[in-house]
Amino acid sequence: METLITIIVPAYNVEKYIRECVNSLIHQTRMKHKIVIVNDGSTDRTEEVCMELKKDHGELITYVSQENQGLGGARNTGMKYVDTPYLCFLDSDDWLNSYFVECFSKMIERTDELPDLVFTLPWVYDSVTKCVMEWKDKKLYDQIFEASDGSSKVVTNARKRPELYALEVNACRKIYKTAFLKEQEFQFPLKLKWEDVPGHFQLLHEANTCMALPEVGFFYRVNQGGQITSGGGASRLDMLPIFKLLLKVQEKYDFNNVEKAYALRVIIEFSRWSVEVTNQDYIGKLLDGLHELYQTFSQENIDYYLKNISDDKKREEGFISCLRGHEYKKLSDYRSEEMGKYVFIENSQNGTGSKRKGLLRGGIQCVCDHGISYTLILMCKKYLHRNR
Repeated sequence: METLITIIVPAYNVEKYIRECVNSLIHQTRMKHKIVIVNDGSTDRTEEVCMELKKDHGELITYVSQENQGLGGARNTGMKYVDTPYLCFLDSDDWLNSYFVECFSKMIERTDELPDLVFTLPWVYDSVTKCVMEWKDKKLYDQIFEASDGSSKVVTNARKRPELYALEVNACRKIYKTAFLKEQEFQFPLKLKWEDVPGHFQLLHEANTCMALPEVGFFYRVNQGGQITSGGGASRLDMLPIFKLLLKVQEKYDFNNVEKAYALRVIIEFSRWSVEVTNQDYIGKLLDGLHELYQTFSQENIDYYLKNISDDKKREEGFISCLRGHEYKKLSDYRSEEMGKYVFIENSQNGTGSKRKGLLRGGIQCVCDHGISYTLILMCKKYLHRNR
């Protein structure tokens, strides 16, 4: 295959990062790819930068401009311009490993059956600390694909290894066979955050062959302004229609008990995280929506999940019970271990000063993980919460 893969880059107001992102695609060690940039209604200098890149590398880059349709809509537009056997997505504030195309090409060259999905293992780059960290599901990734030694020949699917559903849902960490997506008539939801979730389950359910690149796929940038994960406002409410779309996928494809449990796992994980960070202007609406949604879960499904899948049964059982109950609004004061993780260690006060040591040790670790600004904000939140 002369040209093997198309890399789709949605771009919205990323003048600061788009050049670094696209340069990582231009300067690959093997040139068997195309680039599609979709400018999703940017109002800054994003278009100007993209046109400069297009001028210098027009043979490699297809540039499309459209009115804002959100990340899902930009990805859908990009897929219309794909004429290669495979495609993948890269967010415009991230960048690709320079060996990515070469590693993927070598995998396909030695594979008898072309896989429907190929997982990659991203790494996390913290813009504050300038540190590179492992992706959070690396251990599970290595277990499923036997990739810890730097190589992987495992070919599997979700029927054989349902724990594939537990891998982080990020759409950019997968490479997709173009024909497979067309068979599925796959599209991302429009103008909704967390648009990756329903497709993660749909495509894994339908894929016959899943493989993995053991090498780093891309670098995921965190702790810069404007990220989905950094806000606690109205966008958090997008989780409600996303969860409903996931449940429609579950119904359409007749998920078994294991698959339902993994779908519930994602919903609970995202719910706990959102309840913790959503601000007071929107927490009431979020809790109302989650309360209504959680009423639709059967007790059988919940019990199966808690018994077979949950890694934190006691805490999640309490969270589910509270959210389904009449006093669910009290969850507006809910805080997970994220706040206690670094600042106070609940069982450390034993009269020997270890609580102070725990505070110091936790503070240092938080600075290492997230930077001084994040640490100070987290400590203030914890202090205010404990003194209400």
